[in-house]
Amino acid sequence: MSDTPATKEAGPPGPGVTAKWRLTAEFLDTCIQRAGSSFQDGELAYLAMTSQVENSIRDRVAYEMHLQLRQSRLDIGREWTGLFAKGKDGQPTSRKVDLAVVEKPRRRLSYTPSPRGVVEFKAFYVHDVRSPGGHNRIFKAVYADVEKCVEWGSSIMGDVFSVVLLPSLRLIGDRHPYQIMGKRFEGKIQLDNFMCWSERSSDEATVQAVSVLLSRLGPVRDGLIDAGADSGVRATVPYVILGSVSTETYENLPRYRLPRQAAG
Repeated sequence: MSDTPATKEAGPPGPGVTAKWRLTAEFLDTCIQRAGSSFQDGELAYLAMTSQVENSIRDRVAYEMHLQLRQSRLDIGREWTGLFAKGKDGQPTSRKVDLAVVEKPRRRLSYTPSPRGVVEFKAFYVHDVRSPGGHNRIFKAVYADVEKCVEWGSSIMGDVFSVVLLPSLRLIGDRHPYQIMGKRFEGKIQLDNFMCWSERSSDEATVQAVSVLLSRLGPVRDGLIDAGADSGVRATVPYVILGSVSTETYENLPRYRLPRQAAG
């Protein structure tokens, strides 16, 4: 897995260069890594074994991006609802995105300016998505997010990215916190740990399979957050970044929809 730092070109915009700056996968990757490092020792492992970490990581990434952009005329909207997208019936419907890069207006406007870029987050426990059906489930969820990033006026909401988090849990020691993670959940992890120990599956192979499938929609890169250990559980959070999704992909988006039999 690659934990590539941002290049100079991908870094935060300085004063006076806001108009030229674009959200990139490199910049987003760096913010994810910094967000992962901001948790206390074992905190993210605790969160991963008691609930999904989608919102926890997304919110830390949002704040890190906010810090990186504070010297510019750009900022980050979290759970942003500034624009309308085309609904299933062809009518405008409010579109909420996880993170949106928006420009700070010099004066109060009577309308919401279009975002410069958007980022959607999804999280799946890696032990639940080892199979092709699981990979397809991820693709369908990401495809739906990408599809919804077309505004009511048929323009795209800036540069579109998707981050898929794949938290992985390993049981260590003799005592495990079933009282807070559930015996059924613990059983799934025990089975997955055995499958990985016997080399019948691996996080690396699952991340690779998800990356290959998402690459149908645009460029991808992957990384890893070390979530530490707590209460007999060690956790990591592999992730895949998709984006930015090209205009060409949007022009032919229905072509990329998975066939019904591959929906999984």
